[in-house]
Amino acid sequence: MRRLDAAEPVRAATALAMLLTLACGGRATEPAPPATPSSQGGQAAAAPPDAAPLEPLPVHAQGMAGGGSAPADGTPPAGAASGGLRWTAPKEWIEEAPSSPMRRGQYRLPAVAGDQEDGECVVYYFGAGQGGDVEANLRRWVEQFSGPGSESPRRSETKIGALTASRVEVEGTYTPSPMMMTGGPAPQPRPGSALLGAIVAGPDANWFFKCTGPAKTLKSNRGRFDALLGSIQVSP
Repeated sequence: MRRLDAAEPVRAATALAMLLTLACGGRATEPAPPATPSSQGGQAAAAPPDAAPLEPLPVHAQGMAGGGSAPADGTPPAGAASGGLRWTAPKEWIEEAPSSPMRRGQYRLPAVAGDQEDGECVVYYFGAGQGGDVEANLRRWVEQFSGPGSESPRRSETKIGALTASRVEVEGTYTPSPMMMTGGPAPQPRPGSALLGAIVAGPDANWFFKCTGPAKTLKSNRGRFDALLGSIQVSP
């Protein structure tokens, strides 16, 4: 006597269904193949997590040297229509390719006489509804500074057309926030630093304009930073 294997009842049922379908004048269709369980307890295999770490909100990280062209991931170049806002960067600033998708603009501020390092200005945008509230982020920026000069951060609020910009300036020893999940060395304190920062309430989320670097270089760029903020418009 021939032994039935486990698949024969399935094949018999499928054949019967096809005959009934043809008898009724319909079109026979091939049944879909059965789902293949994974090797882990019969559960469907989960998609691998994205390998690229997210940049914490919003922190200073040394920008990579580059020419200012848009990165390969399609992030729009700064100064052009860019996910809700557009602006004009000072001609004295050197545009660089953003080092992460969350950076919608990245500039190097050449050091003035007496400073050994350039400054950096970064524009962050984290997506619609993302990025956190204004007060928490301004406080986070201020808390990255310590020592003389950091006790009295200067706060102000200004209107840019229909937009509101919350500004902060602070000086002292700057200790950048550590980058999450990078495994790199801890950031080192940088005495004699300053920050020019502004958070602009965009159409769907806050935008973060954060400039850091040696105090003299940052002070010499205050007017240019003001001009950049004044040029901000909502993209059509």
